[in-house]
Amino acid sequence: MKKNTIFYCLLFFLLFGIKGFSKSKVECSQKIVCLNSLILVEKMPGFSIAQKELEKLTKNHENTLEKLAKEFHKKADKFQRNRSPILQRELEVLQARAHAYQKTASDDLAKKQQKLLNPLYKKIENAIYKVMEKNKTIIRVDDCSPGKGVLVNKGIDITEEVRKELGI
Repeated sequence: MKKNTIFYCLLFFLLFGIKGFSKSKVECSQKIVCLNSLILVEKMPGFSIAQKELEKLTKNHENTLEKLAKEFHKKADKFQRNRSPILQRELEVLQARAHAYQKTASDDLAKKQQKLLNPLYKKIENAIYKVMEKNKTIIRVDDCSPGKGVLVNKGIDITEEVRKELGI
């Protein structure tokens, strides 16, 4: 009877040990991969159009800010010659206007950038899902573009596969 107990214990550990081993093998075959979305976006057809629109908008905002700066410097020169409290108040108002416009310009530029680039990123996302459908072992895709927060990813880089899926 003692031999049967030992036999069943060994059989138990052997079966659950193999099952546990095969389970960890499945988990190990799943991959975390990376891609560089910046490379993909820059190669997409709509990117150059979006970039030109953003440059145009940036230039318009820069021109407006430059005009405000010139006006501020003229008033500052007048204030240096004539320390009038009225001129001082005008300088403060002008400075507040310039700061407010800077914020407005920055927000406007961010909204326009989002509006123009979101469709491109959506296409990339769809292509990533297609690549993941072809390769069922991929469980996560990190964006390894500069500034995205992922410093090192030892996973496979699927940028080329996604680029091919996009047709660029």
